[in-house]
Amino acid sequence: MLNVPLSDIFQVKGRFRRSVHLERDFYTENALDGYVLTATARDTLSRVVSTLENEKASKAWSLTGPYGSGKSAFALFAAKLLGDSDAPTTQQALDLLKRGDVSLYERFTTTNGNGKPLSDFCPVLISGERSPLSIALLNGLENGLKSFGIPSNSSLPKKIRKLLKITANDPPLQASEITHLFESATLSIKKKGGRGLLLVIDELGKFLEYATQHPTQGDMFVLQTLAEFADRSGKTPLFLMTILHQAFELYAEHAGKSEQEEWTKVQGRFEDIAFLESTEHVLRLVGTALEKRSDVVGKDILKPAINLGLKPRQFDENEFIHLLENCLPLHPTVALLIGPIFRRFAQNERSLFAFLSSSEPNGLQDFLSLQHYKSSFLPTFSLADLCDYLNTTHGNRLYTSQTGKKWAEIESTITQLADPSPMVVRLIKTIGLLGIANEPIPNLKASEELLYYALDDNTEEFADEFKRTLSTLKRRSIITYRSYNNVYALWEGSDIDIEVRLRDAAAHIDTKVALATDLSRYMPTNPLVARRHLFQTGTLRYFAVRYTDLENFDTDLREPLGDEDGLVLYALPASEKEVTKLIEKANDSNAENRKEVLIGIPRSIGLLRDAVTQLAYLHWIDGNTPELDGDAVARRELSIRMIESEREVSNRLTEIFGDNSEDFCTWYHKGQPTGINSTKARNTYLSRICDDVYNETPLIRNELINRRKISGAATTARKKLIQAMLENGDQENLGITGYPPEMSIYRSLLWNTGVHREVESVWGFHPPKIDDRNRIAHTWNAIEEFLEACESDRQSVVDLYQQLKNPPLGLREGPLPILLCAVMLHYKTEIALYENGSFIADWSMPVFERLLKAPQQFDLKRFRMTGIRTDVFSQLLQMLNYRVETEKTDLLMVVSPLMRFIAQLPKYTLGTQELSDNAKNLRKVIQDAREPDELLFKQIPKALDFPSFGAETATDENTVSDFFNTLQDALSELEQAYDVLLNAIEQMLVKAFNLIPNREELRAELADRAEPLFAVTIETQLKGFLIQVCSGGHDFTSWIEAIATYLAKKPPTSWHDIDKAQFEINLSQLARKFRHFEAISYEKRAHAESPTGEPIRIGITRPNHPEQEQVVTLSSTAEEQANKIEHEIEQVFDKFDVDGNSEFRLAVLARISQKLMQEEE
Repeated sequence: MLNVPLSDIFQVKGRFRRSVHLERDFYTENALDGYVLTATARDTLSRVVSTLENEKASKAWSLTGPYGSGKSAFALFAAKLLGDSDAPTTQQALDLLKRGDVSLYERFTTTNGNGKPLSDFCPVLISGERSPLSIALLNGLENGLKSFGIPSNSSLPKKIRKLLKITANDPPLQASEITHLFESATLSIKKKGGRGLLLVIDELGKFLEYATQHPTQGDMFVLQTLAEFADRSGKTPLFLMTILHQAFELYAEHAGKSEQEEWTKVQGRFEDIAFLESTEHVLRLVGTALEKRSDVVGKDILKPAINLGLKPRQFDENEFIHLLENCLPLHPTVALLIGPIFRRFAQNERSLFAFLSSSEPNGLQDFLSLQHYKSSFLPTFSLADLCDYLNTTHGNRLYTSQTGKKWAEIESTITQLADPSPMVVRLIKTIGLLGIANEPIPNLKASEELLYYALDDNTEEFADEFKRTLSTLKRRSIITYRSYNNVYALWEGSDIDIEVRLRDAAAHIDTKVALATDLSRYMPTNPLVARRHLFQTGTLRYFAVRYTDLENFDTDLREPLGDEDGLVLYALPASEKEVTKLIEKANDSNAENRKEVLIGIPRSIGLLRDAVTQLAYLHWIDGNTPELDGDAVARRELSIRMIESEREVSNRLTEIFGDNSEDFCTWYHKGQPTGINSTKARNTYLSRICDDVYNETPLIRNELINRRKISGAATTARKKLIQAMLENGDQENLGITGYPPEMSIYRSLLWNTGVHREVESVWGFHPPKIDDRNRIAHTWNAIEEFLEACESDRQSVVDLYQQLKNPPLGLREGPLPILLCAVMLHYKTEIALYENGSFIADWSMPVFERLLKAPQQFDLKRFRMTGIRTDVFSQLLQMLNYRVETEKTDLLMVVSPLMRFIAQLPKYTLGTQELSDNAKNLRKVIQDAREPDELLFKQIPKALDFPSFGAETATDENTVSDFFNTLQDALSELEQAYDVLLNAIEQMLVKAFNLIPNREELRAELADRAEPLFAVTIETQLKGFLIQVCSGGHDFTSWIEAIATYLAKKPPTSWHDIDKAQFEINLSQLARKFRHFEAISYEKRAHAESPTGEPIRIGITRPNHPEQEQVVTLSSTAEEQANKIEHEIEQVFDKFDVDGNSEFRLAVLARISQKLMQEEE
């Protein structure tokens, strides 16, 4: 054969592809195919035969052994063997017995004395489940009698069915009743020609676990009475065989002391049989399971196993070689190690057969599909391959075992190497796995010879590569050689032994810490969602989950909720007495009044307590072992142990409070038990709670907006929708076109609910329709009720939001501003909005943007117009040019225009004191207004020196008329104040420049005078003024404002009174400069064609005298003479010793100039 897939050569027999199910497989003809009668099975069967030989021998056995050790398979074999003697499967079992043990076969077939086998027992076969054992016994007995041919309409089956019907609702049966049924059954079997009853309870541990959670069920006493009856059952015996994975008493280790004593009594009624299989058994099982389709060359790999001393003593060489050959393509080292390794880490035979037959990654089937038989060389499944398989299938569970440190060392050693070769990786895995196995049989250890044997791939270069790799790893201290026992081992990368630290933790941790405290610390809970309620209402509601205990129950029950809609309390008892007390608390009035709270009370928490304690130990190690920071191997081992420990705690919590919780926990709501029996039932009940607590919740099926915290996209869409509501409320769809996100929100909240609809051909915002299918009316009414409360005093928007979020409405934050805006727009003439205490007259989008961001800064108030104030109000409306519609009149129709009027006044008008007292007082009260009704009927009258207009005040018509005249005058004065300022500026210009007092003429005159001055001045301020004066394109008001802005450095709309005074000073100074340069310009133009020099202006100003000025020029012909005179004058000054005294010289020259100008005049 050349290049043939191994999957074409090797196959696993079908019988080994699934685990045994006692009740199903008993009625399957080929269920015993491939069964191997092991030494343990033969010994156990011998005890059964001895009982048939001696009626006084024990007839109740407990088969105890690890998962997958063959107990169920043996029970199936025994049931077949003891069954109907005429059945083919019984003969098949006899043949297996004869081939496996001739002497035992002869005892079994000759004891009866008539040559017939000791069969014809009625089988009562029960597979374990977490339920009452008594019910399983009744069901099993009914099925067994039926299979044995007992008519179903006979008295005994009828009685069984009657009792099953009773136990469905009533307390459990007494143990004596059940035992009496089995006694009656033996009599029926005897009459039918049978030998007795065979009762097999597979996986009894599941029933025992249920019994620990339900101690009142009496299941343990049923076992005791049945075992006692079996032992005294005589010539028509009851054989009772139970199958356990661990010692009987371990199932009761979390029960109370009295219960443990009772369990000990029950265990004493059974003869315990340890069901453990040897290496020989595993080799035979594997050899039997593997089927070869052709004769395979590869036996040369078997002989070295003997040379290496791997043969157990009980085998001769030929038998050993034969067993190893049957196990091919497993390498002999794997065949010898696989039994002990699976016994340690898995379910023994069950995991063994999963490894052989399943398609798990790195398993045997995977290996067979990838490898090929080439040129007489058979690839074998090696120890390194087995290491990969265990890592793949068991993962983190390997690290939680006592050898977790060694598994971490394998991974850490490989990980720290940079690009290791396949040989390096396989060698490390082989050494590591052998170290973990710890020489389960002599010489199966990591010696150099065995490593060579385990890794040899039959290539020419293997020997050199193996020696080189081994040497390199040793030199680099990756592996170490222990000469005293000739073993290689991985270098221990960790000095921390987690097992030792666990013992340290146990010594330091206070075991009296409440379980609820530890769970809260180490296993924070996730909220539970009321899913059905979400689907029906569109509102996501979730329940907080808290752990509590008897001491803290009342406090946790009273603690208010945060953002959660409800609370699930896991009330954890520390004892049976506390269970009773917690139930009393769950039934009292405090719990009854908390409709949003669901309480779960376990019947027992022993296994959960152990799991949490283990987790607490690991956290203690983490917090009290600083060496972990530098120890990657130990850190990984601890991390994986913590993950697995958390998973174990989670599984225990799920077992108690999740699926099948009726077996472990009772749920209470409003002081009554609920009948919740599963996770699904609990989740359904959470929705029922929400339906009850939030029974007025509107149906808002829009995930975009119906949230506590909406997304950025939803926030933008909400803003756009509110803007459309403010601006386009009278349009269909609010003017929104297409289908942007805001349209989706609009449809869900406003259109579907009828809040925005067309009434009398006009679109607007209205209360919901009568057929309120979306249940929005409750919300609308709640907002209206809140507004009614706002008539006496302002109320915070935050308070409204909180009311809408509380039961029974339970709205989310997302829709609240939209619904509030809709109601406000409907009652726009009646609602006042305040921001930080200040009245907001105009509901603009910027205002609502601030409300969206900080609703706590906004208040609401509602006003209604009644009584005598209507007369005053009507005249106010007329004054403001409103058409009076009594049914729609409201204070805001007056207040809003007044507020806007003041807000739109120039800053100058808002600050100037150049107003009458009435105007100033009116301006102040409107600026400071907080309450519209106070403003109109108290503050404005008082500002204008009139009495208040109270609701009960009798005011005559003359007073009202005088009030409105005075108000009109004050408003007019405020409105005209800025125009008065501009007129004043105009008059200042006329006076400063001696202009014609006519707007158009004075502007043209000043511009004409200014134009020539551009040629004679470079002075910055004057030149800028000239530009403003000569600029065109403005109306007169803008021209005046531009000049005023230039000289005052700010626009007149923003002036204060002091700015006006400063403008007048600046204008006077600039006008003087203007006139000076105007004179120079004039002289220059006058002598433009004469040969004169540059014009010079001379000006003299004295107190109490008019200013004197003259522009003079010096001709070029007189220049020389002027220079001489200038020189002589300077000599005169020098003569009188006035050198350096410029002020004196200027004064003398000024006097001379004054006299000359007087003479000129």
